[in-house]
Amino acid sequence: MTTFPRPSRGALTALFAVLLITSFAQATRAESVPEINSLRSLVAPGETAPSFTLKTLEGKIVSFHPRGEKPSLIVFWTAFCPLCRELTPSINAIADRYGSAIRIVSINLDGSRFSNAVRSFVKENGIRYPVLMDSLQGDFFIASDRYGVQKTPTAVLVGASGKVHSAYEAERMKELVRKFDEIINGLNNVKSVKK
Repeated sequence: MTTFPRPSRGALTALFAVLLITSFAQATRAESVPEINSLRSLVAPGETAPSFTLKTLEGKIVSFHPRGEKPSLIVFWTAFCPLCRELTPSINAIADRYGSAIRIVSINLDGSRFSNAVRSFVKENGIRYPVLMDSLQGDFFIASDRYGVQKTPTAVLVGASGKVHSAYEAERMKELVRKFDEIINGLNNVKSVKK
């Protein structure tokens, strides 16, 4: 039988100090850089909408902060999603009609590997509002995981206060586009620009 020497009191104290310093450093880092540590459910009405920073298709860095002068419609989509393709003309019509009264934020989840397919989709569908590319931070997507997006398309309507007004997943997106005039007019009395 092998016996190991018992650690000295000084060695145990040193080990405890290292563990304490490591824990403090990790806690400090977690406070300064918000990370996503687990999957969450889709954001709910009344929650503060998360901020994020992503790149456009052209590589320009864009930061989204939900609180502002006007409401925002954030649309999460992929180029390979049939329902996304079906609803894109309706989102374009919303952007045309309300573009000066609300911010349209389009977030693609395909990743840089499929950027050519995304560019083709954007050109083919005449998308004129900014397209941001979601990307991984560790094991999680920067924007879509913060919003709890599990399906595409998903849209989140955020009031000028920065609070989530409503969220729509997949088939519920049809309800959003069908009733958008009613929904948006009830939010801070936003009026359409074009009739």
